[in-house]
Amino acid sequence: MLDTSSSLSSPSSLGSRSPDSSASVATWESEPQDDHEFGHPLQRMVPVEDVELSVEQTPFRELYRMPTSQSSSTASHLFYVDFETVVDEYLSHYKDTDTQELVFVEADSSCSSGVPTSLILRRVKRHSTELKLLEALNLDEVRNDPWNSAPRLLHSAERGDDVVLCFERLFDCDEPPLQTVANVIDYIRQALEGLCFLHEHKIAHFAYGDPNGVMMDIGRPSPAGFDRTRLPVRYYRVNFAHAQQLPRDTDPRHASFRRDVRDCGSMFQMLSDEVPKIGGKLRSLVVAMTGGEYGAEDARKLFDALCKGIDASTYDAPLVPSNL
Repeated sequence: MLDTSSSLSSPSSLGSRSPDSSASVATWESEPQDDHEFGHPLQRMVPVEDVELSVEQTPFRELYRMPTSQSSSTASHLFYVDFETVVDEYLSHYKDTDTQELVFVEADSSCSSGVPTSLILRRVKRHSTELKLLEALNLDEVRNDPWNSAPRLLHSAERGDDVVLCFERLFDCDEPPLQTVANVIDYIRQALEGLCFLHEHKIAHFAYGDPNGVMMDIGRPSPAGFDRTRLPVRYYRVNFAHAQQLPRDTDPRHASFRRDVRDCGSMFQMLSDEVPKIGGKLRSLVVAMTGGEYGAEDARKLFDALCKGIDASTYDAPLVPSNL
């Protein structure tokens, strides 16, 4: 049996990527940052805080912290969500299907704010590699790595040979669409950091070039009125159906990893025509990534070097409509 949890490397062996705890946290009213720094992953992101449970609860009824305010990214409400009931209702609705697609639901909760608690559900097989990987990537030490792009798993419910996974609510990465060069640079940066993270933990994704497998956390329950030109987003990879755990001693430029890099480069190719301001640099990155020799860290370092040559005035340049 695959021992996924023991195969994941500890963060200490990979170098620290934890944001500076003394850094100020951005809010929805904060002025947009003018300095675009690279190599400091997710500086502008507001972390989802863990909730220490100190109250008596009925089984499977858990606290879920969800941002709800449209005026502050740090404001949130605590919801008591009965995950098991949500899962039962989901299965009753899909009882005649064996769907593994993502399903978006609004769960009843004890919060009186009137804001619905949104979740993502996905049904997987109990002994699947996908389940083992997602559970391992949500263990505390691994979960807290800012390059971890696996969706946040809130609850898992076993039902026979299946397990229904309850994830934190995410949105399509084009709701709203990319608006500026800065948005594209951030999208590419997070994609490369996430790929480096997976390969550091010896996970080959095998679907990293699928733009439909990318979703985002915008820190609020609805994308209505969300301004991507001012506010940060966090991207997650929601499709681990084909991912595989490779041995600990797998070379960073193993064929499976290089395939992920090629797939990722092909996804970036779709952006090159939409970003004429940096099209040449982006095409250089794509050529290197799709050439078949680069590992994920090679691509990330090349992108970092290319970004150093981008003029600051370029970041606010608008895009043509995105096809992501």
